[in-house]
Amino acid sequence: MILASLLGQSCNHFDSSSFNPNQLEARPESQLRQYADTSRTLPRIAALSAKQQVDSFLYFAEWLKNYDENSSLFYAQQAYDLATEKNWNFPRGASAYRIAVLKGRKAKFGEDIEDAMVDARISKRLLGPYDNDYWQVDINNLTGVLFRKASQMDSARYYFERALQAVDNLTEEKEIIYRNKAMVLYNLGTTYPMKDSLEKNTYYLRSDSLYQALGDKEIRTRLWLDWGIFYQYHNAFSQADSLFNLCLAYAQQYNDINLLTLAYQEKGFLYSRKFNLYGNPEDFTSALQNLQQCLDYANDNDYRTYEILGNIFQRSWAIDIDESHADSAIIYYKLAMKEARKEGAIKKMKALSANIAALCSYGGGLHQPALGGKLETFLDSNYTGVVETITNNTKTAYQRINKVEQRDIQVSAANKRRNQLFIGLAVLFVAATLFIFALQRQQNRRLKAEMEALRAQINPHFISNSLNAIENLVNQGNAEAASKYLVHFSRLSRQILNGSKSATTNLASELKTLEHFLALEQLRFREKLAYDIQVDPLVDTERVIVPAMILQPYVENAIWHGIKPKPKGGLVRVTIQKEGKILVCNIEDDGVGREKSSAMREASVLKHKSMGMQITEERLKSIGRIKGSRIIIQDLKDESGQASGTRVILRLPYRLRKAQNS
Repeated sequence: MILASLLGQSCNHFDSSSFNPNQLEARPESQLRQYADTSRTLPRIAALSAKQQVDSFLYFAEWLKNYDENSSLFYAQQAYDLATEKNWNFPRGASAYRIAVLKGRKAKFGEDIEDAMVDARISKRLLGPYDNDYWQVDINNLTGVLFRKASQMDSARYYFERALQAVDNLTEEKEIIYRNKAMVLYNLGTTYPMKDSLEKNTYYLRSDSLYQALGDKEIRTRLWLDWGIFYQYHNAFSQADSLFNLCLAYAQQYNDINLLTLAYQEKGFLYSRKFNLYGNPEDFTSALQNLQQCLDYANDNDYRTYEILGNIFQRSWAIDIDESHADSAIIYYKLAMKEARKEGAIKKMKALSANIAALCSYGGGLHQPALGGKLETFLDSNYTGVVETITNNTKTAYQRINKVEQRDIQVSAANKRRNQLFIGLAVLFVAATLFIFALQRQQNRRLKAEMEALRAQINPHFISNSLNAIENLVNQGNAEAASKYLVHFSRLSRQILNGSKSATTNLASELKTLEHFLALEQLRFREKLAYDIQVDPLVDTERVIVPAMILQPYVENAIWHGIKPKPKGGLVRVTIQKEGKILVCNIEDDGVGREKSSAMREASVLKHKSMGMQITEERLKSIGRIKGSRIIIQDLKDESGQASGTRVILRLPYRLRKAQNS
């Protein structure tokens, strides 16, 4: 009866900001267990109207977010799919928000965080027109959380501060304002390094006092968990253990599985740290007990728990407690490696590989049988697997962005056709002409910022060739180099995804993207390619604004049509200078020159036209329309008048981003 009555709820305002998760009351564990049983709820939901179905999915996703994350994600995805089909933007944006939050939780160490960022951007775009301060707080806070997961702390603080400003605009009840302010202050505290105890403690104290005044233990326990980790880092074990026990008591009372898993994991890590410091066998036993409890509750992303178990067994073996513990350490590291590979956690895999190699090399390979095969074979298979994981994750993120954009275009076209049906015959021609003209202008303005970076994405051949080069390193057994270039590839992909939401970026971000791109190109061309990037100290790279992805196409063109045809290779030099109110960007190569490159392409059977050249042609038109901009292409000659390369000079307005108020 309870389930049936809840399924019938419907706010019936799907084009307004009426759905507010802050106003939902908590549900007892007996009801949550029913909602988590999707095989039972789905047939009943199917009997409801479409609006009631979407509403039910939204409510269930919110109620289950801390009880069963997988079921919560399932309901949020159902709400998003149905709202998309019906073109209901508000529930679509609300469900995309919940999807991004849950995906962000799963990315505990920043792995595959781009996918969650895609959903966050979708949510921000869909909820933006409603001008609802509550959602502005939540979206900015979520974006900050995702940047924090990606270890981009400056960006995270920027969005948390924006969320804090939005809190001041709330006209809700005092309790809701306090809760949101406490949440953002807590998140701000997490962006400061562990060693920065003053800033961290200040934000934690302010947040905890607000939660205490509200009597809200649910979120307060999350703060206690991070606070305990802070104390643990400073070896204040009794304070940390006390906070972890408070978290466990609450989690057990309300059956919060997510919190139970994290609290047991941190208690296990606490006792493992104590054991590493003091060598007390009682701490070893306590660590194992807590970590086993963690594994009993955890559903996914177990590699940190396995890694901690491997560390503590390795430590106990190192101090001669039990020789067999070396085998146990290898087994747990092997399990951690498997989980990390599935998630694409390349940094974790590097540390795990070092530990496994150290254990397997001891005593002439005495403990290698615990690995189940040769060390080289094990490492090769895992690094090959992570290449596939990162490739698939990157492709999925790109495909999802494209799918969303294509659908929006289709919806706009459908709306145009529907509206035209209501136009009278007497004014049909004039009205239709004006409507199409206005619609096209509106679409161009809206899609320009959202799709310009997508049109200027990396050449698909570049992605394929880079991954092939990394795979060759893996096959050659050069795991360290493979790890290095995978990090370049992952960061380049992240820079591009972050840049796809805006037509402009700061010069520092643009240069980071260029450096990752050049490092990967150098892997492919080896000694044939050298590069140098010089920036005038007078240029404020953090604040100066440039069109996103403006340098990479010209550099790519210089490599493919200047350096590649040259038998001995050559140098690409990028220099950035300030001349008054103009930013001057020089891209120069000592290649074969444009005339010879063109002749070689004409003579070639494979008349390759790189993505860089296509992007260059498009950008020549768009950049020329920016006031104060100019593009100059010069053919370089040596003393004998022979072609000695090409220089592209970009002259752009020297514009600075306004500093954010603290």
